[in-house]
Amino acid sequence: MYRIDHIHARCIEIPLQEVFETSQRRATSSPIVVVELKAGEVTGYGEATPVRYVTGENVTTVVHDIATAADALEGAQLNEFRLSSKKLAEVLPYGKSARAGVEMAIFDAFCKSLGIPLYAFLGGAPLRIETDVTIPICPPDRARERAAEMAAKGFKLFKVKVGKDENDDIARVIAINDGAPGCSFIIDANQGFRPSQAVEFVKTLVDCGLKIRAFEQPVDAIDLEGMRYVTEHAGVPVFADESAQTPADVIELIRYRAASGVNVKIQKSGMVGALEIKSICSAAGMELMFGCMLESRIGQSAAVHIGCATSAFSVFDLDSDLLLDEQPVTGGAERRGPVLKVPDRPGLGCDIPEGALKDFGKSD
Repeated sequence: MYRIDHIHARCIEIPLQEVFETSQRRATSSPIVVVELKAGEVTGYGEATPVRYVTGENVTTVVHDIATAADALEGAQLNEFRLSSKKLAEVLPYGKSARAGVEMAIFDAFCKSLGIPLYAFLGGAPLRIETDVTIPICPPDRARERAAEMAAKGFKLFKVKVGKDENDDIARVIAINDGAPGCSFIIDANQGFRPSQAVEFVKTLVDCGLKIRAFEQPVDAIDLEGMRYVTEHAGVPVFADESAQTPADVIELIRYRAASGVNVKIQKSGMVGALEIKSICSAAGMELMFGCMLESRIGQSAAVHIGCATSAFSVFDLDSDLLLDEQPVTGGAERRGPVLKVPDRPGLGCDIPEGALKDFGKSD
């Protein structure tokens, strides 16, 4: 069995097609740390895409943590990925995105060594999934234009960022509905509301005749009482995102009855943690969404593989490829309109052409 010889981090910055604004940040690019893992003649790829307000990390801390991970895992067998995940949690208790990137590379390399796609290793079939598309905080006219453009491509579910100005937010959602009549919405506040304010806001949208599929993270991540209040009074499914970073967090959400669903993101939980959260939520009867953090094709493909393999997720917010500009990664999940399909290639199915990273940043 192959053993880990080397783990290396490469920092890149991928420009976005346009400004991406939420209640918590405003971004024009996505800083990413590409993880390259060598095990004999096999190379596995992963990525860490840190978002400070979610996991407390940035590119500098991730690079440091990946170096720590490399020392801790040198010589580990690829098939012992759960032991490696446990070791990563011990040496990097706060390095969630860094751990996620290393775990992703381990899974990619292990499945390549077996000659099978990740979805097949996890026991699934090459299913297709249908994703939403995200409209960030922007003027209503731009939101309407973007909605019409994406509706023409077949998109029916729109995630809308809100939480900065209620009047502007309502105008934006209504404009999207004008541009894509009959569409459904995920309303994502990114912790932007107070509990009572959140309930009033979503009821206003419902009273306008809009179809609300989910209300995501309406209040502060640590305010589980507030989350429960919104869940009990909103009249629509409430999904936890920033409140649900680890399996332990999800158990607390269930104990508080603080959400009806969970948005799973590999950058929060890691690969193994994502699978554990899936099992916990399935057992508890909670809905599952698979989300992303402006990842490249590497992270996006890892999520699609898990989604296809488990058939446990009812909502997919895996649209980072629609938000990023050119990127140095090829292959991976294949898109046709709102539909994503995993490739029938070993591992994640992603490639990084030689020299491709140099145009997106410097090695670190």
